[in-house]
Amino acid sequence: MQRPTAERLLERMGRNWPETFTPVSGLIMRLYRLSSLALENGRQQVARHGLGFTEFEVLVALRSVSPPHELTPTELYSAILISSGGLTKVMRGLESRGLVTRVEHEADRRSRRVRLTPEGRALAERMMAEVLSGGRRTALSRTLAARHRMSHRPPPEVAAGSPGRGRTRPR
Repeated sequence: MQRPTAERLLERMGRNWPETFTPVSGLIMRLYRLSSLALENGRQQVARHGLGFTEFEVLVALRSVSPPHELTPTELYSAILISSGGLTKVMRGLESRGLVTRVEHEADRRSRRVRLTPEGRALAERMMAEVLSGGRRTALSRTLAARHRMSHRPPPEVAAGSPGRGRTRPR
């Protein structure tokens, strides 16, 4: 069964619960649906490598920091919003596959940092490329393509010449 689009849900909301049908509720509904489609796409791509999405998040978080691609467990579970107990379980699986290793922290010998191995880095990069390119064949890309066709205009505040107009990146 195909899930209804955000547009269909908003149309129904407007008919049956008009007091909640606002620009903000429309934006929230579209963002929620986009997030759901992106996660679904990511999970599908990552599962092909025998990993769960949280394991993928760990590899990506480690790959995202400068070499030697390592973080403390606290930095890692904060980066991916997982409990320390949940991270321990994920770490055991990644370690057993040779994707991460634990190294002594030079400043604090009681702590062991988590380091991405060369195999883990290669897999993280391959999976990220697949997640990004795999999106072209998914419901996410079809939804984005339809939204792109429907409206390719700047938001009203940009078109009206707001102070943020012309900025290409956040300050």
